[in-house]
Amino acid sequence: MKKSSVLTLTKGVVFSYLISGICLLILAFLLFQFELPEGVIIFSYVFSCFLGGMVVSGKQEGKKYLWGLLAGILYYVILVAVSMILNREAFTRIPGVFPALFLCAFGGMLGGMTQAGRK
Repeated sequence: MKKSSVLTLTKGVVFSYLISGICLLILAFLLFQFELPEGVIIFSYVFSCFLGGMVVSGKQEGKKYLWGLLAGILYYVILVAVSMILNREAFTRIPGVFPALFLCAFGGMLGGMTQAGRK
């Protein structure tokens, strides 16, 4: 992997976390006001990975869906690592840990697919 690819991947994942923060703030307000189910929070992860996958794969040449997939997986790995460091007990009780991996990976890959054919 070239240095520019690693930098682009880093920028895409940081962008994903910024979007996640914004989405989580909005969703927290909506959950408080309208008593929505907590499962709607996973939307912020998928949406953030989708946008991160678009950012990362938009700067790469070829196999854009793989770059998006990599961005989604990296997003998830960082999320899990930070969760385990901050609160190991709470992390073991979360029922959607592995489905979240697939959703983040799929969101990133879908974002990469939207950039296919663009230069």
